Amino acid sequence: MIKISVLLLETLSFITLSSLNMANLSCLNSTNTTKISVEVNTARNVPLEVSFSVATIINSVTCPLTVLLNTLVIMAVKRRPRLQSNTNILLACLAVTDALTGFATQPSFIAWQAFYLLKKINISLLKELHNFFIRGVSVCSALHLMLVTLERLIAIKFTLHYPYIVTKRNIKIAVVSTWVFTLASEVIRFMIQLFARKMQNVLVSVTLIACVLFIIASYIILYRETLRHQKMMKARQLPQEEVERFAKESKALKTTVFVVGAVMLSFLPMALLLFLIVTKLSKNMNAQVLGVLNPISRTFAMLNSLLNPLIYCLRQKNMRKFIFRLPSQRVHPVH
Repeated sequence: MIKISVLLLETLSFITLSSLNMANLSCLNSTNTTKISVEVNTARNVPLEVSFSVATIINSVTCPLTVLLNTLVIMAVKRRPRLQSNTNILLACLAVTDALTGFATQPSFIAWQAFYLLKKINISLLKELHNFFIRGVSVCSALHLMLVTLERLIAIKFTLHYPYIVTKRNIKIAVVSTWVFTLASEVIRFMIQLFARKMQNVLVSVTLIACVLFIIASYIILYRETLRHQKMMKARQLPQEEVERFAKESKALKTTVFVVGAVMLSFLPMALLLFLIVTKLSKNMNAQVLGVLNPISRTFAMLNSLLNPLIYCLRQKNMRKFIFRLPSQRVHPVH
């Protein structure tokens, strides 16, 4: 009996130890599996985090420069009478929207990306705030570009009527109307229910497409009109005063062409990405690829606000002198 009881105790102890070892082994396996899955998920998120980090760094560096340069452009047009042409006034109004990009759009984007990387709070509110700013600024910039193009079209195509159409008062009315339209559309979109938001998306899309089509059609007309004037100048069918006026208007036209071209190129990545999403062609693409491209395309669009004042300075000597002016050194007389 004693031997049998000892044998039973040894058997029970063996079974207990075996079960404990199996439990420890299963826990170890589950822990390893969890670690592996976390590592896999982390590895999968590395490109997205790299994209967010690069976009955050670029916008953090360019944000103060965008505000500074566009503010200097506004001050230059306001303080220098030589720069207060109708074209420059409209470009200064465009600089206000570009400065707003540095004040609001880029900081909200930086906060959104930074808190996503830190994973501290819910970023849905920051994302919605950034979308609010980038939509509003994009629409307002497109409308201002349309005004700049319209001013050049009237100056070259309808020269005799230009002084009566393009006045300081009409410019103020047009600029204020663009701001009212932009703010009203964004407030309605932000406040109304889901169905109205979809309708507002359609309205914003139609507005942007209409601006782009108007700008393209206007520059086709301006190109043909410029060729006609050049032929008349070669044939000496224009008086010298008209030739000088046309040369001045053409220089302003080239500045607007550079500005519009820079805007189109900057917004092209975002437009292509939105086209893929709207047409549902993005279903064939990996969701992670779209996530990586999204912050990069937004960064390209916002960098346009930094390019515009550089173009103004490149094209206009007086603007360049005011913005990049050096402190004058006083020469003291020698006694």
